[in-house]
Amino acid sequence: MERLIDNALIYGSMAQVDQPHLVERYNHALEALGIAKTKRTSFSVDATGFSPEIAEDLDDVQYLDPLGVNRRFIIVAPEQAQQPVVNINFSSTIDFMRKFYKHNAEAIKILTLKDVIYGEIENSTYQVNDIDDVLAIKRVRFRIHTHNQLLEKARRLTTLVNQFKDDEDSWKDNALLNSILGLARECGDTRYNQIAPRKLSFAADSFWTRHFGGVYVFHEDDNEAVVIGGVGQKKLGNGTRKQDRFIPQKSHRKVLDYLTETNRIEPLNLKWLDGSGLLDLRFDLYVRDQIAQLEPERQIASMTELEVKNWVHENLSVLQGQSSFEMLSGLRNAALHRTDAQGLNLSAQMQLMASRANPEHPDYLLVNRFLSEYVPFDFLVRFIVNKHAFYQDYVGWADNRKDHAVKVITSVFFPDKQAVWESFFENWRLKNA
Repeated sequence: MERLIDNALIYGSMAQVDQPHLVERYNHALEALGIAKTKRTSFSVDATGFSPEIAEDLDDVQYLDPLGVNRRFIIVAPEQAQQPVVNINFSSTIDFMRKFYKHNAEAIKILTLKDVIYGEIENSTYQVNDIDDVLAIKRVRFRIHTHNQLLEKARRLTTLVNQFKDDEDSWKDNALLNSILGLARECGDTRYNQIAPRKLSFAADSFWTRHFGGVYVFHEDDNEAVVIGGVGQKKLGNGTRKQDRFIPQKSHRKVLDYLTETNRIEPLNLKWLDGSGLLDLRFDLYVRDQIAQLEPERQIASMTELEVKNWVHENLSVLQGQSSFEMLSGLRNAALHRTDAQGLNLSAQMQLMASRANPEHPDYLLVNRFLSEYVPFDFLVRFIVNKHAFYQDYVGWADNRKDHAVKVITSVFFPDKQAVWESFFENWRLKNA
């Protein structure tokens, strides 16, 4: 874990809370949420206010998400909007936070000048017992509070001002006028200052959840959802919704057919694989992964490209016959000779490993995350789109594999994250070779 922290592969780019008044406000929110105050004078937070340092002190990484369903949040500064969201139980939490900050930027800016914003992202359930509890999540609402009641006072002021405007005799009501003036001194003129957040409810589209060992929920319409996961339907609990479909993650043909029929996956795109550099990168990552397994003492991070190529020649008898190696070799050969990749007759599993989401589909972020489940050796893509899977893999690796992962991510992805993202997931849109 120290290696990840030192290289900013986890808890990187988080906001610092190191001013006394901000620490005090954060503690007010902790206390209101029933959580012990921190004695720290400095700590980092993500977009929801989660702090890895405080989680360590509490020995509870779920201190803002105790039941894994309704994420709590603490906002002490509008700069948190630019931070990541870590330790999630639902992939949609990131989307909700981004939308909340975007639609209520002015209110958040004004409120955090004097107060702390805290609350909970509420949905239709408080605890997940079976898959129906997950499928029932169609919309969430931000329930927000402020320690000094600034938000509540602003709402009260708005109500009184409306009352004053609607009642022609209200100018005679000294108590009403004094209340308006008193609240205005604290809140300003709420007719012009957008002090109260205006958009608090958001639709829950398709998402991944950590529950049940990790499942993907693709909403087709209001009445139907498709659930794809690594566990059997029986382990999802006593689901009663007959209209929903359950597809085991290992049923590669069914998964591929579903993604293809719903236009969520792009047709096998050799131009993208070759032009983005992802094909050569995946071949290199796969071979080094094999080296690490067969020669655990080998420092794969320091091996040159030529040394890797020589190892392949020396170990062809071991590599040939392995489906992943045959697929990657076949695709590289097709790219080199500009032939049709469709002629390779790849299995459904291999197609899932060689494909990406349709960049034009609204679910393309989630689908790319899902597809990374089929390419465990490509830790770079998993780090970019599926950090939960990357961290799970990382824990079980030997030091040589950890060193290699850190080197690749920091040298390939970190220098220009946007360029890598666009190359891997957005450019070469729907253009087959």
